[in-house]
Amino acid sequence: MASAPSVCMTGGDGETSYAKNSAMQSGVQSMLKPLVEEAISDLCGGAAGATPPCLRVADLGCSSGPNALALASAAVDAVRRCQPERRCREVCVYLNDLPNNDFNTVFKDVPPFLREHGDVPPLVMVFGAPGSFYGRLFPADTLHLVCSNFSLHWLSQVPQELVDGVLVNKGRVCAGRTSSPAVAAAYARQFEHDFGRFLAARAEEVVPGGRMVLSLWGRPDKDLASSQDMYPELIAEILQDMASRGVIPAEEVDAFNEPFYSPCLEEVRAAVEREGSFEVVAMESSVFTERGPRGDAERAKAMARSMRVLDEWLLVQHFRVEGVGDAYASAAEERFMGPAAEQDSTGAVLLVSLRRRK
Repeated sequence: MASAPSVCMTGGDGETSYAKNSAMQSGVQSMLKPLVEEAISDLCGGAAGATPPCLRVADLGCSSGPNALALASAAVDAVRRCQPERRCREVCVYLNDLPNNDFNTVFKDVPPFLREHGDVPPLVMVFGAPGSFYGRLFPADTLHLVCSNFSLHWLSQVPQELVDGVLVNKGRVCAGRTSSPAVAAAYARQFEHDFGRFLAARAEEVVPGGRMVLSLWGRPDKDLASSQDMYPELIAEILQDMASRGVIPAEEVDAFNEPFYSPCLEEVRAAVEREGSFEVVAMESSVFTERGPRGDAERAKAMARSMRVLDEWLLVQHFRVEGVGDAYASAAEERFMGPAAEQDSTGAVLLVSLRRRK
C-alpha cells in the first residue's frame, strides 16, 4: 500500500456521516473551550494598545458538521465578554482541513453562524484554508489564536518502514499495546517528525505572544505496552472477519496500517521544548474509559458507525472494494455484539495550551 495522501472523515449529513457520528469529538471540544476562553482573555483582556483590532483565529482540522464552527463560536463569544468596549472590531475565522474534506457542508453552516454572531461588534468573517497543517498555510505573523481539536493524532503518513514492508504490524493497524518495539518506535518517530513540522509552521504564522490550544487522542502511560486502548487490535480483528467472508483480500489485511498515533503527554511536551518557539501555558491528560456495549444493540450500532466515519476513507483507498464501508460497519457491529461486547478501552485526551515566544 502506498502512503495514504490524506485522511478524511465521511462527508455529508446522512446517517453514516461524520456530522452525525462525532459526539465524542464534540465532548472533547467542550473540554477545549475553557482553554480557548483563557487564550482570548490573554489576547484581548489587557491594555487597549495590546488588543488586536482584527483578531485572526484558525481552526486546523475542522472537518465538517456541527463541530466545525464550535471553537470559532466560543472564541467570538469570549471576545465579546472580555472587552465590552469593542476594541477588537473584527474577527477573521479560518477553517482548515485537507482538500478532500467536505467543505461544501462546512460552508452551508456559515450563513447561520454569521447570523448568530452578526448583531453586535466585532464583525465576524469566515474563510476556508484547504491544505495540510503539517506545512505552511498562512502568511507570516498573522494569526492570534490557533485551535485544533482531535486532529493531531492523525499523521501525515504511515511510517515508511511499514509502507515498504520492512516492518509488518500483523494483528494491529497502528502502534498498539501488542505491537513490536520496532513498529512502536517507527510510529513514535513519525509523530515526532510530524508534530515538529506542525509547530515549526505555526511558529512562522502566529504573532509573538499569540496562542495555540490543541487536543488530541493520547495514552495515559509512557509505556505503550501497558496501554489499554483496544482499538488497534479490534480494527484488525474486524478486517480479519471481513477477509474470512471474502469481502476483502486476506493477503492485504496485514498490509493495512493507519497513519495514527496516540502519544503520551511527555512526548508532546518534549516536542514543544525541542522546537522551542512556544512556551507551555497548560498541559494535561484526561483519562477516560469507553465501555463495551454489553449486549446493547443500539449502542453497538452507534459505536460501529463512529468507527466507520473515521476509517472508511482509508479502507476505500487501500482495499478498493465497493461497499467496503457498509461491510466494515456490519462486521464492527457484530464484533461489538459478540467478542467485544464486554471489552472496555481506556485512552486519554491530551489538552495543550501554548504561547508563542516573543
